[in-house]
Amino acid sequence: MICPPLTPAPVVLDWLARHRRPVSLVMHLIGIPLTLMGALLVPVYVALLSRPIFLFSLSLFVVGYLIQFLGHALEGTEPGEILYLRKKLVRSLRKRLRKTIAATAARQTPGPVA
Repeated sequence: MICPPLTPAPVVLDWLARHRRPVSLVMHLIGIPLTLMGALLVPVYVALLSRPIFLFSLSLFVVGYLIQFLGHALEGTEPGEILYLRKKLVRSLRKRLRKTIAATAARQTPGPVA
């Protein structure tokens, strides 16, 4: 029996909306595996404490990310990491601002009028 395709999750739809051009998609198909390989080699470096392995894994990670960022620059969209960090930062700043406003309002509450 053939099942109908499921509707994509909102995360997938958002990712597809930010990666419309084929060039960007190809750059991500190259950059993501390089980044992952660089990250996966870190435990090998830790186990062996080998400077060449560390430099190799670091270069894979950085080059992979640069290729992905270049894809976003060519497409004119922001990378998901930047969007995530900006959202978290704004949320944190809003929460801190609300606390400050509440504390200021509590201190400025007038006493009983005589």
